[in-house]
Amino acid sequence: MTSRTESFDVSGPPRIEVSLRAGDVIIREADGDAVTVALSGDDETVETTQIEATTGTVSVRSGHQKHRWLFKTMDVVITTPPGGIVRVNLGAGDVAIAVRLESVNVKTGAGDVHLNEAVGDVRVKIAAGDLTIVGSVDDAVLTSASGDIHVDIVRDVVVHTASGTIDLGTVTNTAKIRAASGDVDIHEFKGVDLDIKTMSGDAVVGLVAGMTVDVKVALMSGEFRSTLTPSDGEKKHRMSLTMKSFSGNATLRRPW
Repeated sequence: MTSRTESFDVSGPPRIEVSLRAGDVIIREADGDAVTVALSGDDETVETTQIEATTGTVSVRSGHQKHRWLFKTMDVVITTPPGGIVRVNLGAGDVAIAVRLESVNVKTGAGDVHLNEAVGDVRVKIAAGDLTIVGSVDDAVLTSASGDIHVDIVRDVVVHTASGTIDLGTVTNTAKIRAASGDVDIHEFKGVDLDIKTMSGDAVVGLVAGMTVDVKVALMSGEFRSTLTPSDGEKKHRMSLTMKSFSGNATLRRPW
């Protein structure tokens, strides 16, 4: 095992680019204005990894190894000032980000992704692994072939899953959900457009009171249930709700 650390002074919010065959990546907020990259792992993997800095961009990339097919892994810890852009592409490995960013784009073949700060724009694609976003997101496009997805608060979101549970805390504007197999829970929806289509799995949506709702429900096999009752007072706005499923139940209720 060996370790290696490099630091770079940056002016303004930086752009971080990570592309590795295998490895776990942690990105945290820096105390100052510098970007620091710390590697630890197999000697050859650490020594051959390319760390480069150009104007405003710091990149970390897998280098040439004698036996690339071995997929030797390593840990990468990056500290960066907030407000930047992060791009991570892993063949396999977990990603954990705990810094406020303007934009995040993560792709991993196998591994979990965890975001723990407010982010403007998020794009995540996972072949196998869970996604957790703790905090608020402005715009998100999330794709998973196998794994659960949880988001605390999001303005606009598009989710595509083949297998796994989709759990959204609060949606404030629009949501488009496409799920082949797995349940969909939206605890609080107070936006204007919600479109859910599933092949197999139940969908439960918590709608805030005071909205006029245009509902379209089409279930091939399953039941539609609603515990909503008319609310008094002025209606906040009109929303469109579409729920379609080949095999699964659809439920409307108040937020929980």
